[in-house]
Amino acid sequence: MFSQAKLIITTIVLAVLIGLGSWWHLSRVHAAEQAVHAHYAVVLSEIREKTAAAERAFRATESTWRTRIDKEARDGQTRIDLARRDAAAALTERERLLAEVARYRAAARAAQHPGAAPSGPATGDALDLLADMFTRADERAGELAEFADAAHAAGLTCERSYDALTKPSQPDAGATGNSQ
Repeated sequence: MFSQAKLIITTIVLAVLIGLGSWWHLSRVHAAEQAVHAHYAVVLSEIREKTAAAERAFRATESTWRTRIDKEARDGQTRIDLARRDAAAALTERERLLAEVARYRAAARAAQHPGAAPSGPATGDALDLLADMFTRADERAGELAEFADAAHAAGLTCERSYDALTKPSQPDAGATGNSQ
């Protein structure tokens, strides 16, 4: 009987020890879970803060890029407008020169003596040919110059826009007289 009581007491003690061990283990697991949750809360908070800071930095960079691109677009449009004004001024000068050639041709025709027989090719024909060649060459040159000026202004604007996005902030090179 004593061994049966001893067996019961041993079983109860073991059950109590197992219960206490289980309770202690579960409390440690629960404490570890709380520590992990607290750690993840800190990590998530840091991620939110870093994400917000990165977003603010990107927005600032984006704003800087937009400002630079807008400036280059305005400068480019100014260059294109200047090229167009130059082309218009060249066209006006061309018209003035053509009018002057026409006056010269008229004066040369009037100076010809109607009664004298020409001894060689007519002077008016050579002058007409020269004036016609000058007119055609000037027209082509004007067209090419207008196209080249517009292409140069557009290319320069594109190049400076790229530089504005890829190079660190620096003073405007055009403000120092380094204009192309």
